[in-house]
Amino acid sequence: MHDNHLSRHAQQVLTATQGKPHLHGPGADPSIARSWLRCLEDYHLDPALSMAPTVLEHGRVLESRERLQQVLQIAGNEMSSLHQQLSGAGHAVLLTDARGVILNCVTAPAERKIFERAGLWLGADWSEACEGTNGIGTCLVERQALTIHQDEHFRGRHTGLTCSASPVFDPHGELLAVLDVSSARQDVSRQSQFHTMALVNLSAKMIESCYFLRCFDNQWLLRFHLQAESVGLFSEGLLAFDGEGRISAVNQSALNLLGHIRGGLLGKPVEAFFDCSLDELLGRASANASASWPLRTRDGRHLFAVLRGESRKAVPTVATAVVAEAPPLSGSRLGDAAQHAASRRALTALESAARPETSG
Repeated sequence: MHDNHLSRHAQQVLTATQGKPHLHGPGADPSIARSWLRCLEDYHLDPALSMAPTVLEHGRVLESRERLQQVLQIAGNEMSSLHQQLSGAGHAVLLTDARGVILNCVTAPAERKIFERAGLWLGADWSEACEGTNGIGTCLVERQALTIHQDEHFRGRHTGLTCSASPVFDPHGELLAVLDVSSARQDVSRQSQFHTMALVNLSAKMIESCYFLRCFDNQWLLRFHLQAESVGLFSEGLLAFDGEGRISAVNQSALNLLGHIRGGLLGKPVEAFFDCSLDELLGRASANASASWPLRTRDGRHLFAVLRGESRKAVPTVATAVVAEAPPLSGSRLGDAAQHAASRRALTALESAARPETSG
């Protein structure tokens, strides 16, 4: 029976990748068909092969964990929280490195064996080149959040899984990790993944932002958004600059809010993009900033911001009325419980955004 399933799934994959009309099923989704084609033509994988995923030697896993030590520390609590929000049962929350190797796994102790048998455990290599179309590996190739549901997997061995994965980028826009939620339950529908995908996206952004803050703990860090109440939340723009006012790093939200590409900002003076001098900007800095203030860009965009760092001097003759109380911004944390609660209120919007791209 198992062999028959593998053969049927392999035939489905081959039919979809041979350009034959395929109006129904996983092959009807162009992104899935593209991935299946990569698996056949680039990686030369066999969809009927039933071998378990490759697991790295213990020493190599330890080396990988050491390289991502800060990310793992930041992600630990977020992964546990995510597992609890999903009601735990039937889910594994996974974090991989940029190669697709699993470095951390949170699951119910009673379900550990289920996920181990599925190959979802520490040291397993879930790159697309090794395991074919899957949440982790295909997320790394596509560089975007996605869900791979059951028969959408390339290998028949993995068709019992449903995986929703989101990339985590470093402050320079390079892939750092993948956060994934996988389920081995057969009754998981694709529609149910709208909510799961929204939670995974939110958690990935939280990890990304916390890592950014920690990386630039010794520089001035401008945090801004279109809405005052959103400063300090996961959708805020983050921009780090050095003592001379040269921009060191920006996150994707900052690029979107400013309407620039990364290369157009890095190394440039921060005052070239905001309608104030560097001294005026530094005068508003605070080690424990909690109140946002209006900030206008050179091209007339109206934002609200806080600046983390030691104030260089007081802002002359400028009223410092509180515009809005932002969540606590001290240290490299994103406001802890208060910030988490505020961020979760954005979940409905994230779920709505996820729906169009998960059709098929």
